[in-house]
Amino acid sequence: MIARTVAEALAAVTGRSVTECSAADRVPEAGLGVDGLTKLEVVETLQDRVIITVPDEVTARMRTVRDLQDAVGVPVVAATVDTSTGKDSS
Repeated sequence: MIARTVAEALAAVTGRSVTECSAADRVPEAGLGVDGLTKLEVVETLQDRVIITVPDEVTARMRTVRDLQDAVGVPVVAATVDTSTGKDSS
């Protein structure tokens, strides 16, 4: 689910196909024409779609599509676990 959401956000921002944006090891700057500003736009799109906050320092370290997936996936998992019980609250 996260991989598809990231690919869809990349596709929406870059105008590329979801298939082109799906390769986890792809470097968006090189293969998709994503610069720093576009990367921020992708992260903002993901934050709106998944209702999370990705810290700026995490955004700055992102290099691959997998990095985007990890940045979005970790907060989503954390947000669905009730810390008082350790059980999934979704």
